[in-house]
Amino acid sequence: MKRSYLKTCLLLALLLILAVPVSAALSPTITNISPAVGYTDGKTLSYTITGTNFEGATTDEGDVWLEMSGEDDISAYSISSWTNTSIVCRFRISTSIEPGDWDLVVLNKDGVSVKKNDAFTIIAPMTLKSISPPTARLDDNDVDFTLVGTGLSEVTEVYLYNSDYDTIDAKYVDVVSSTTVEGTFDLSDAEEDTYDVCVVDSFDADECALSFKITTDAVGSIDISSSPSGASIYVDGSSKGTTPDSVDDLAEGSYKVVLKKSGYNDWGKIVKVTEGDTTTVDAELVALTTAPTAVPTTAPTTVKTTAKSTLKVPTSWPSVTEPSTTASPLDPAIILGIVCLLFIAFRKH
Repeated sequence: MKRSYLKTCLLLALLLILAVPVSAALSPTITNISPAVGYTDGKTLSYTITGTNFEGATTDEGDVWLEMSGEDDISAYSISSWTNTSIVCRFRISTSIEPGDWDLVVLNKDGVSVKKNDAFTIIAPMTLKSISPPTARLDDNDVDFTLVGTGLSEVTEVYLYNSDYDTIDAKYVDVVSSTTVEGTFDLSDAEEDTYDVCVVDSFDADECALSFKITTDAVGSIDISSSPSGASIYVDGSSKGTTPDSVDDLAEGSYKVVLKKSGYNDWGKIVKVTEGDTTTVDAELVALTTAPTAVPTTAPTTVKTTAKSTLKVPTSWPSVTEPSTTASPLDPAIILGIVCLLFIAFRKH
């Protein structure tokens, strides 16, 4: 009786020993996924999932996907490696994917799955659109800047990069919003040159764009006046107020100064600026000369008119028939002369 009881107990113990390990081996666990963030930029990137018991009862590959309530699942684009403790796969995060925290699911080929909640974060990609100011001078240890872009809510670092020099890290960074970051650079030990503007987010992703120029601290100024005053000042095409005025903090070099005033010809000159000096410009503006406007002369037009005649034409007598006369062959004067000669001749006799 005792032997029968002992055999039964040994058999039950053996079954428990065999059953418990097999059951545990078929239950996978997820430790993490690296990197744990993806960007909605349409790129296909590789990710590594670590854990235990991914093979289960078989060495065949299973499935991996991301899921979020109310959204379509994001299946792994491809799986390049599958072991009991590691899975290497690729995800493609399209631009239409909803940003936020997604659950990671691993399914063994034998049908046993495991889910890690909020294991993967999807965010909009970082872009940099502008930095203000875009330039600063050497040895300025307090240069405040404003970065504008998109997807900046997770930014933790801002730096200036040039492969020829040490990286210049911002000594202060404040994320104002997902589109604006403010900070301060210390340019005390910087070198004069052009640098790339770079940002790093909390997931160690970085984005480098835009340019920041560090210029010489050798500066001078131009003191500008004109006669008459009130002329608009332009230095290398940039408006700098009206005369009289002074344009300060100009890097050493040559500048084109132009003055404009209504009613006067534009005045221009190349002005040289030297470090620590003020160059004086006094311009005499010349008034515009207006040519007299010629008044067109119109030639008189001769108008032909017909004068009304005041000559009275006698009215012919009615029903009077003039007698027909025969014209004398001799002129009346000749006849008169002959008569006079005959009269003289008779008196002599």
